[in-house]
Amino acid sequence: MTLLDNPPSILEFANVFYTYPGANKPAIDDLTLRIPAGKKTAILGHNGCGKSTLLLLADGLYKCSAGIISWQGKRLEYQGRSLNEWRQRIGLAFQDPEQQLVAATVAEDISYGLCNLQLSKAEIAQRLHQTLIDFNLQELANRPLHYLSLGQKRRVALAGVMALKPQLLLLDEPTAYLDRLQTNNLMQELDRIHANGTTIVIATHDLDLAYAWADWAILLHEGRSIVSDRADRVFSNVALLEQLQLGIPMLWEIWNALPIDLRDRQPPPKTVAELRSSLIHHQHHR
Repeated sequence: MTLLDNPPSILEFANVFYTYPGANKPAIDDLTLRIPAGKKTAILGHNGCGKSTLLLLADGLYKCSAGIISWQGKRLEYQGRSLNEWRQRIGLAFQDPEQQLVAATVAEDISYGLCNLQLSKAEIAQRLHQTLIDFNLQELANRPLHYLSLGQKRRVALAGVMALKPQLLLLDEPTAYLDRLQTNNLMQELDRIHANGTTIVIATHDLDLAYAWADWAILLHEGRSIVSDRADRVFSNVALLEQLQLGIPMLWEIWNALPIDLRDRQPPPKTVAELRSSLIHHQHHR
């Protein structure tokens, strides 16, 4: 087994359970999985399969009823200082940015989390300045949050999380309610964050988005991990995807409908641009 097949873990769940108060069955049911360090991981599954609950457990916002969650071998403890250190390493962006924005203006909201880290005023000012630049928010710095579009609010919420410099970024349905342009801008932002060394996990039911973006994929079903592997292997397991009624990525379906002599010479395209390039290349070499 190569390192590519078995990358080191940054976060691990071992036999974790979580049941919501009043529920008659667990939302997370004997879950064992690992998040590989340095990867772009997509957690896939239907609504209600436990994706959001998993992220809330990973961030320490929910306490598991059984099992162990650990960061590079160190177990999550639910006491004050230990929990604060845990949440500095792991950033979580909620599906609804309204849940995350707490201040009056963009700059105040980004500063809020920094103030909680008890940094010096100079360090807070420097991090705020850099974050506004990184997320292209300089012109919106003093804008009241309620004047922002949903896409802008999502960008501010993400900026607030990244100002804390987490090593692991978790995002719950990050493209929900965004139009195509906003989605493209967000995914470019995530690629920039990943290129700067942050491990990223997105929970989504958007198979096409995950196919284009992820290099590791986890399939979740009824609170359990069905498979966790390289994304190309997961998406090529058509029988499993259909068994779980998740569907098949559209580009994968188109690719497999093409002549086999075209497909034999190159890996399946991740984007429409790659597909177009493959078709043009094939035309030129006929």
